[in-house]
Amino acid sequence: MKRPPVDEWLVAEGTESKNWNAAEQDLVSLGAAATKRKLHSLIVDISQLTAAASITIRLYMKVNGVERKLYEQTFVVGTDTDGCWVVNGTIGIHDVLRVTCQSDDATDDGKAIAYTAMLEAM
Repeated sequence: MKRPPVDEWLVAEGTESKNWNAAEQDLVSLGAAATKRKLHSLIVDISQLTAAASITIRLYMKVNGVERKLYEQTFVVGTDTDGCWVVNGTIGIHDVLRVTCQSDDATDDGKAIAYTAMLEAM
């Protein structure tokens, strides 16, 4: 199996503290405009949020020039795993993929959500 050179792999990691309950908030934007990439994984860490809170994660990307919601999934803190596999397998992206989070618990405002993603140049 041919493997791409190490410099063709991109790992994006970070932590954001925002008002997750007040409104849907951007967690991270992956990729770049008019640039093809393979997204191999996206993990979102909800361990710092309030037990039993429902956390909705959404993915957005342009379709024919207009940003559209592509995916939505809800996880429950303390019931689901702390590290949520949002993407677990390869998907192709051709533009910026915007990842958002929203909590149904007001006490999650200001708390940290971490993420890690692995992308490959095409």
